[in-house]
Amino acid sequence: MRFGYARVSTRDQSTDHQIDALAAAGVAAENMFIEKVSGKLSSRPKLDLMLDKLRAGDEVVVTRLKRIGRSQQHLLELVRWFGEHEVDFIVLEQGIDTSTPGGRLVFHFLAALAEYDREMIVEGTMDGLAAARARGRVGGRPLALTQRQLDQAQRMYDAGEHTVAEIAETFRVGRTTLYRQLHAYNDGGDCALVVYRNTRTRKIDADTSRRYGETGASEKVQLEADRKWFPIAPARWPRLKAIVYVVDGVVTRIRGVEADVSKWDTDDRGYADVPVTKPLTELQIAKRLPTLGIALGDHRPHARGKIREYVSL
Repeated sequence: MRFGYARVSTRDQSTDHQIDALAAAGVAAENMFIEKVSGKLSSRPKLDLMLDKLRAGDEVVVTRLKRIGRSQQHLLELVRWFGEHEVDFIVLEQGIDTSTPGGRLVFHFLAALAEYDREMIVEGTMDGLAAARARGRVGGRPLALTQRQLDQAQRMYDAGEHTVAEIAETFRVGRTTLYRQLHAYNDGGDCALVVYRNTRTRKIDADTSRRYGETGASEKVQLEADRKWFPIAPARWPRLKAIVYVVDGVVTRIRGVEADVSKWDTDDRGYADVPVTKPLTELQIAKRLPTLGIALGDHRPHARGKIREYVSL
């Protein structure tokens, strides 16, 4: 079936010339879709209605390319869509007809150009984001709460001694903001702690020689660094089931948390010494944490300023 599409930019303009050309090309009146809308607008009800009616083997006829495409990108997307749905495309005044060998050649060239254009945009965007992250810029608004404030808010929330409104007022943020920051706690269910680290800094306590973060040393030394010290309120201990360690943006290991809360310890600040297991294997993760949704080797970008967060299980 042959469909025709005509468009003018304003209601004062006439579509008669386009309608006559479409009729001469064999488009029946009931298959003509006439639109009076600016070429810059993305909303085109008549065009959308025509596209919904198209089936494989149908033909779309327009007088000129600019009548159907609001921009180069939009036109290329339409060309790709026609190709994917086996719809022929005919442009009367510019000699494009994909029902002919020469027209199909032009059609495939336009489709390839569309794919190339899309890939260039994606590649440019990804390169720009990577360059910005390398310089410590992640975009968006500044965080409403610093990591220290977030830790304090989490402990206040976990302790159950303050309402959300009281905590929000303390840190001068809205309740919605606080709930979004503490989303892993809303249902009071089990959770995992995600810890972000990098290999560029390896802090060592000058008095005890104890290492923090990524040690690059044996499992015994790394275990000591992995289990201490996290600001976790005692009320949260029974619900913490695992700690996920993300190193340089990649999930490097996942440790389970011992179920016996009597094995937990705290320092004078109230920070916890978490009794964790050896790194879990992929099979152990699947059995022990079936709803975690995080796997070893996953890429998990590190947002600047965020050194840990909770995820619900």
